[in-house]
Amino acid sequence: MKQRQPAFEINDNLIIVENRYGKLTLALPPQPSYFFCKTTKRLFGMIAGGDCTASEKKEDVSETENWQIETLDNGDLLLKRSESSAVWKKKTFCLRVTSNAFCWYHELEGEGKLEDVRFFRSCYQGREYGFAGNFDEVYTAAPNFREQQWFHPCSRVVISNGNDSSPNTGLHALASVPHVMGLHDRRDKTLMGVAAFAEPGEYLWDEMIWNPEVLISPSDYHGDLVRAGGFALSYYGKKQINGNWTSPELVFTFPDKVENTLGTALEYAYAEKLLPRPKKHKITAWWQEPIYCMWDDQTALAFKSEIDYHRVPDGNPGEFASEYWADRWLDKLAENNIKPGIIILDDKWQKTKVAADPDTEKWKDLRGWIDRCHEKGIRVFLWGLAWHNEDIPLDEAITRDGEIVAGDVTNPAYEKRLREKVYRYFSSDPGCLNADGVKIDGLMALPVGRGLKNYGNIWGLELQKRFLQTVYSEAKKVKPEVCISTFTANPYLDEFSDMVRLADMFTYRLTTEDSMRWRYSVFKTTNPYVLIDTDSQLNYNLDPDYLHALDVGAEMGIPTIYNAEFLRRNRYFFAADYRTLTREEYRKTAEIFAKHRKKIKIS
Repeated sequence: MKQRQPAFEINDNLIIVENRYGKLTLALPPQPSYFFCKTTKRLFGMIAGGDCTASEKKEDVSETENWQIETLDNGDLLLKRSESSAVWKKKTFCLRVTSNAFCWYHELEGEGKLEDVRFFRSCYQGREYGFAGNFDEVYTAAPNFREQQWFHPCSRVVISNGNDSSPNTGLHALASVPHVMGLHDRRDKTLMGVAAFAEPGEYLWDEMIWNPEVLISPSDYHGDLVRAGGFALSYYGKKQINGNWTSPELVFTFPDKVENTLGTALEYAYAEKLLPRPKKHKITAWWQEPIYCMWDDQTALAFKSEIDYHRVPDGNPGEFASEYWADRWLDKLAENNIKPGIIILDDKWQKTKVAADPDTEKWKDLRGWIDRCHEKGIRVFLWGLAWHNEDIPLDEAITRDGEIVAGDVTNPAYEKRLREKVYRYFSSDPGCLNADGVKIDGLMALPVGRGLKNYGNIWGLELQKRFLQTVYSEAKKVKPEVCISTFTANPYLDEFSDMVRLADMFTYRLTTEDSMRWRYSVFKTTNPYVLIDTDSQLNYNLDPDYLHALDVGAEMGIPTIYNAEFLRRNRYFFAADYRTLTREEYRKTAEIFAKHRKKIKIS
């Protein structure tokens, strides 16, 4: 269908802007503006502006100028409105209307440490104004361990580049998912998408928030505060503005159905060159081989029948990341006609997480062991932790209020240390390990929030990118066929993953299938050409038919098992199941591995 170019008219001091998907009636603050979404037939009201708060300064607008309208060469409409500011020398709120989107942003001039950029939440002449609409759900495109996609509009919903541990949102399940939400009513099949994008290099904020904190309370009743609505991008004082600055865009998009919310937003970003469109990856044949990871066998030994992670009656899982147990478990699989093409040595094969030195009490000669695996046709991945504070020198660290949080990849000294570690992982030189891949864990621990300092003052998605870019470039320089496995689900980071994994399957459900399918759908949208490691499933399944999860995994990508001898199925508030694997479980695994090998493609 031919897309309708945006048009406008002026009527009684109101500006009416319209495209194929929506009709916006713009008023001057503090009067509300109204947006009618044609796809959902829902009405939204908001203050057409937003605060850009700064550290130790309170924002307040005392007066505003009229909207200025310009038709751009490509037919888009550009509307701008300047206003006074208690923080900034000059502040302009902008709206660009395309044939298929409404794009809001700020232009600032002045100096200050930016706290957050707000949309449709503004303090004007001593009162705060916000956003409301005829909808009853806020949708998030970022999977979480609660498996909750929908939130009440009075909730506070967060998508973080690191992690959000608030009870409302729940821990994120995949790392650095695009900041895409939606406003929905349960009577509708579609919704209005809302997404945040920026020019490459400017993905520096930590979080996108629906319903940010109220700055000026309208009443003495705390319950009134949840009705403010609106959106914010949080920088927490880490963004220093000196001179002119243009904020990221908040974009209204209009998917044809709910499940296309993320994809529709990304298509807008690709068209506007705000994100790189993912490209087909060259895939090495052995990357597609079935995988065995030791972690669930390790945790089964450590916890056995215990479900309380605060009590460790039988030891620490890291104690079992050893040569003895690795050989035992590979032999156990071979006895049952199961041959993984890849084994992942999990936490904690190494002496320290900051280096590539094996723990010699567990591995007499890890390099020799890896070479022997190669002789058997088995590739070896090493587990590595992205963001941690173990053995990080203070002068190479990201700090929070002076305390070490993680290694600082923007610091040349730590970057050198990180590259040396990666080199030793993969090089065949003497003193190196000659491994074949890395499972990068801990990516959701990306430092976010207040009080942080690093050498380059780079944060948010840009900091995640800097880390992955460093690891990936060094690994490929050492061994081009090395496989880098992550669980980041973002086109901005796509080029730094050869494989992505579905990640830990913590869920309130009895089974993992819904968790797997949601995360799979996100990856197929954000990273469509990357191999998918289907990760651990049996540990999280309490369904009597839990082996079905292996079939689901084989359907989605590379079949992966975490159990070679022991099965420990657990869920808080349920009795744990701890035992050795049965003949049927081995038989099922062998069957799935054999079927998958027939499908492996050589590119």
